[in-house]
Amino acid sequence: MLLENEDITILDDKHNLIQSKNGFRFGIDAVLLSDFYEAKKTSKVLEIGTGNGIISILLKIKEKIIKVTAIEIQEEVASLAKRNVIFNSMQDSIDVIECDLNNYKESNSYDCIVCNPPYMTIDGKLINDDNSKSIARHELKLDLKGLIKNSKRILKPRGEIFLVHRSYRFTEIARELEDNGFSIKRVKFVYFSKSTNSNLVLVQASKGRKNILEIEPPLFLDEN
Repeated sequence: MLLENEDITILDDKHNLIQSKNGFRFGIDAVLLSDFYEAKKTSKVLEIGTGNGIISILLKIKEKIIKVTAIEIQEEVASLAKRNVIFNSMQDSIDVIECDLNNYKESNSYDCIVCNPPYMTIDGKLINDDNSKSIARHELKLDLKGLIKNSKRILKPRGEIFLVHRSYRFTEIARELEDNGFSIKRVKFVYFSKSTNSNLVLVQASKGRKNILEIEPPLFLDEN
């Protein structure tokens, strides 16, 4: 099960995660997004860009989902996610599919989308688009505009998207959501401490439904 250049991260007393030593490894943002997610347990859920499968696995561990489909564009990374699902005996709950979001055929099908997308724009920089770390961090294969546009296509009417992103891009996120017929429902800003600026933001938005915006109390990581 464990390949060269891989190690195991303990999630709890029953669950573990295989991670690449040299590839992209999950961070606190994945944990925060799994905590932030709130929907009916029976919802039909899609995770976009599952990576090594951490968010879908955490949602199952926290008993927030019955079943989730998790898509991943990178063949090697999708294979790792599939092995992690098997490693944690979650084959009946998590279906990992190697797929480019732009080619995913489902439309008006899902109640919820969960996504921890690449945060960093290209901005003319030369970036290795074959490197798994670069693809996970930079908008090489998926940018914010494409994520929101495809989410609109895939979600049912009144479906909801949950995402985590960099705080400095919040106004861009809000604009893209509004332009695609979403209404923001919940926002939570995350800080490393009370003396720092917010680094992460968690957002829940609904397709085709007007919401009363709820800005939740800030989360200070050094106190949690």
